[in-house]
Amino acid sequence: MEFNRYGCFITLFAFINNLIWGCVVKSMGVLLPTLREQFTTETWIIGTVAALMGATSDVAGLLTLPLENVFGCRRVLIFNSVVGSIGLVLVAFATSTVHFALAFCTLAGPAFGISGVLSKALLARHFTKHYALACGLGYSGQAVALLTFAPLTQLFLDTYGWRGAVLLIGGFSMHHLPSALVVRDAKPQYESLKDSPCDNPDNTDHGRRQGGNESDDGTISIKAFWLRLCKALDLAIFFEFNFWIVLTCRFGITSTFVSWLLYFVPHLQVKGFSPQVAASLCTAAAVGFAFGTVIWSPFIDRGLIKCSTAIIISSLALTFSFVVDPWVNEVIGYVIITFIYGLFASALYTLIDVITKDLINHDRLVSAFGWMRAFFVGRLIAGFLPGWIYDASGTYDMAFILLGLIQTASLIPLIIGILRKTF
Repeated sequence: MEFNRYGCFITLFAFINNLIWGCVVKSMGVLLPTLREQFTTETWIIGTVAALMGATSDVAGLLTLPLENVFGCRRVLIFNSVVGSIGLVLVAFATSTVHFALAFCTLAGPAFGISGVLSKALLARHFTKHYALACGLGYSGQAVALLTFAPLTQLFLDTYGWRGAVLLIGGFSMHHLPSALVVRDAKPQYESLKDSPCDNPDNTDHGRRQGGNESDDGTISIKAFWLRLCKALDLAIFFEFNFWIVLTCRFGITSTFVSWLLYFVPHLQVKGFSPQVAASLCTAAAVGFAFGTVIWSPFIDRGLIKCSTAIIISSLALTFSFVVDPWVNEVIGYVIITFIYGLFASALYTLIDVITKDLINHDRLVSAFGWMRAFFVGRLIAGFLPGWIYDASGTYDMAFILLGLIQTASLIPLIIGILRKTF
């Protein structure tokens, strides 16, 4: 039975990980106008700093594979849980955008990035038949974050100011630690006994020199170093077309989702909605997000629909919610399109994890998830583009249209793969 005690534990860890990540990013979206005023800077600068936190989390995902091999999954998760919480707490003491960026981008971002990659790898290793359902339950943590932390952060902001609000968010992130403690290592952490020939220094040195890994003076050659680096980071995965399919799919949803988290509330305020109403409208997205995490699971787990087909349908629906946004000005209209957005955004996150497991070999899942996160261009676009367009035009309308089109364009490799019958 896949949903045994350990299966429930790692699903809970994935849920908590997504809950805290959604809490942090969505809270920054609510705090963005206040931070802009407090630091007397431009909108795009604060947005870019928030996006850089995501970018550093993406790049740090590359370290997941070597760190897991050396220290084990459990130790890495515990350490990153502590570091991530410390980084968020330090944000509350920032006195400039530089301090704000350092705490966000050097501590919180990398810690959450490594934890995110490991949570996906843990689910993929344990679940087979019910993998789509497990991914959906894990991503439902972001639905809870959207449902609660947009209005809750606004309440914290009104009551305690932005520093108090960030301190409370940092304190909440410490719930990451107990969820990491229940994870167990896939491999035992001990050294195996060496065979007697390997204990002979002469044989060992001779083998190294024959393999070309060391020169006579004991230094590692450039070629050997490069080969070790390629193996450690699994650079060969970039020569697989299937990896580019999942990479571009991830790029599309990352661009749209991070932009929405950062700029949806400021976008509504520009349109004339009060901060309280703008934050409350995120509830519709949260409800949609909750349903979207499992909407495709019964069909995919039973083989009734292909994952690639579900991705195409969800991407087109997501594009629709962005493209029609400039012509929506009423609360009821935003409730509808925001619900559609949340429904299919969460569906895409789940579907991309499922298709990654289908297309990538099991032993390369950690490197695949790590490199997918490391392609941080989507987050930079998400942080920079809407803020830059707003500073230039005074509106976010064109930015939302462009983001919707990016989501559809990211389907091109997937469609090519379907036409070529790659999978």
